[in-house]
Amino acid sequence: MLRTRLIAGRTSGLILSAVFASIMTLASQVEVVLEPLRVDPVQPAPVTLRIPSSYLPNAKAGRHRGLPKPLLVERGQVVDDLDEQRIVRAFERERRPPERSTLSGVWISYFLIAYIFLAFLRIFTGGRGTLLRTQAGLLVLVCATCVGAKLLLLFTGLSPFVLPLATVPLWAALYFDRGTAIASGLVITLVASSFVHFAMPVVVTYLAITLGVVIFFHDRKHATHMLVAGTAAGLFAALVLISVALSVGDEIDVIGDVAKLNESTLLSTIAGGMIAGVFAVLFQRVATAALGVVARGRLQELTDVDHPLLRKMAREAPGSWQHARAMANLAEGAAAAIGADALLTRVGAYYHDLGKTIQPKYFVENLLPGEPTPHNDLEPEVSADAIMAHVVEGARILREGGVPEPVVEFAYTHHGTSVIEYFWHKCLEQGNPKGLSDTAFRYAGMRPRTKETAILMLIDAIEAAARTVDEPTREKFEAIVQRVMNVKLRQGQLDECGLTMEDLRILQSTLTDTLCNAYHNRIKYPWQDKEEEGEAQLPVPGVATEQDVARERSREST
Repeated sequence: MLRTRLIAGRTSGLILSAVFASIMTLASQVEVVLEPLRVDPVQPAPVTLRIPSSYLPNAKAGRHRGLPKPLLVERGQVVDDLDEQRIVRAFERERRPPERSTLSGVWISYFLIAYIFLAFLRIFTGGRGTLLRTQAGLLVLVCATCVGAKLLLLFTGLSPFVLPLATVPLWAALYFDRGTAIASGLVITLVASSFVHFAMPVVVTYLAITLGVVIFFHDRKHATHMLVAGTAAGLFAALVLISVALSVGDEIDVIGDVAKLNESTLLSTIAGGMIAGVFAVLFQRVATAALGVVARGRLQELTDVDHPLLRKMAREAPGSWQHARAMANLAEGAAAAIGADALLTRVGAYYHDLGKTIQPKYFVENLLPGEPTPHNDLEPEVSADAIMAHVVEGARILREGGVPEPVVEFAYTHHGTSVIEYFWHKCLEQGNPKGLSDTAFRYAGMRPRTKETAILMLIDAIEAAARTVDEPTREKFEAIVQRVMNVKLRQGQLDECGLTMEDLRILQSTLTDTLCNAYHNRIKYPWQDKEEEGEAQLPVPGVATEQDVARERSREST
C-alpha cells in the first residue's frame, strides 16, 4: 500500500488549535496561577514583574519622550520606593487568583488565533498548506517562539523590543511563501503582545518586525540574506516606532535614547531584528526538521549523479535515466520562471522514476531497438498493474535510501490519480470482458500539492510526447504543451497544487521555447550527405598539436 503525506482537515485543525491554546494559556498565566511566583515588593522578586503604564498613576507612568514605560521589577530586585510598593501589591492582589472566566477568555482567544491561522494555511496557501506536517511544524515553531519570549520576559529584565520574534516568519518565507510568512508573523505578534498587555508601542514594533522581514527577504538561494532582512526589518520597526510617537503629538529624543545603549528602546528594536536573522541562520536544521523540508545543502548533495540510487538507475534503467535527466533540465527552467524552487524540482526529476528499476523492460524507453515489449503477452489490466507499480516501488526505494520526504513526494505525485489511458482504451477495444472500471487503470498516488510536483507532472507527459515529433516546429510543440495542460486541468490533477493561471501561461511559453531550442534542426555534415548518397567518404583530418596549429597560422599570415 502506498503511503503518502497526511492531509490536514478541520478535525486536525481543532485538535492542534486546542493544544496550542492550552500551552499558550499556561505560558501567559503561569506567574499568576502559581503562588510561589507572586512578587512581594519587600522580598527579592522570584520573577520579573512588568506593570503596564496604563495601570500606573500619571506621576509614575514616566513618559520616555513619547514612549510610555511600564513599571519594571526585575527578578531578584527589592522595591524601595513606598509608592511603587503599594502599586506592586495592588497589581498582584487584583490579578490573583485568576477567575475562570478570565482563563476561559484567554484560552478561547488563543484557540481562535490558531484555528484561523491553520484555516488560512489550508485554504489560501496552495497545496503545501494542506499538509499536516506543514501545519503542525509551523504551529510548533510559533509555539516555541512565544514560549521562549515569555521565559525571557519572566526571568530577565530584557526589553520586550529585543525579542527575536521574526525568526519563524523568515523560515516561512524561505521554505514556503510570503503569505505563510505573514500569517505566522501575525500570530506571533498577537500572542507575544498579550504577554505585555498589548502595549501599543510594543504591538506596533512586533508587527513592523514580523511583517518587515517578509518584505525585505528576497534571496531564497542564500540563507544568509536572512541576516540582511532581519537588520532591515529592525531599522524599519525603529522608524515606525518613532513615527507612532510623533503621530500622537509626542517627541522622541532619538540621540538621547540611542545614547542610553542598554536601555535604548530604538537600539533594542534594531537588535531584535538582527538577532532574529542570526537565529534563523543558526537554527535552520531545527526548522527543516520541524517543517519537513529539505535544506539547499542536502538538495545539492542529491544532485550528484554519483549518488548510489542514481547510479542504480543509470545501470538498470538507462532509458528512464536519460528521460529523467532531460526532464530535470526542462523542470528546473520552468520552476525558475514562476519563482518556484528550481533546485528541488531538478532533484525530484532525477529521482521520480526510480521505481522503474524493478521491472525496467515494462517501460518502452528501456527496450533495445527491435526488442519486443512484454505487454504483448499480457492482459491490459495486468500491464497497467506493472506500470503503476513503479510509483509504489519508487517511494519505497527512496525511503529506504534515506531520501527526504519532499523528494519522495515527486515519486508518488508525478502521475497523481490519473488513468493509464493506453491500457484502459485497449481494454475497451477488447470489449472489457471482465467489466472493469477505469479505477483498475488509475494510479493510487496523490495529486500534486506543490507547484514543484505539479511542474514535474506536466513535464513528464510533455517531454515524452515531444520525443515523438518528427519535424519539430514551434506550432507542434505549443500544441503538445497546451494539450497536456488542458488534459491535466480537465482531470482535476492540478486542483491542489497552487498553480495560478498566470503560472500556467508562463509555463506554457517557457516550455515551448525550451523545446524549440532543444530540438532545433541542424545542418548535416558533408560526410552524412556522402554516406546517404553512397559516395566515397571524405578524408578524416589528422592529428595536430597546439604548436602545429600556431606554426601553420603564422606561415599562412606571412
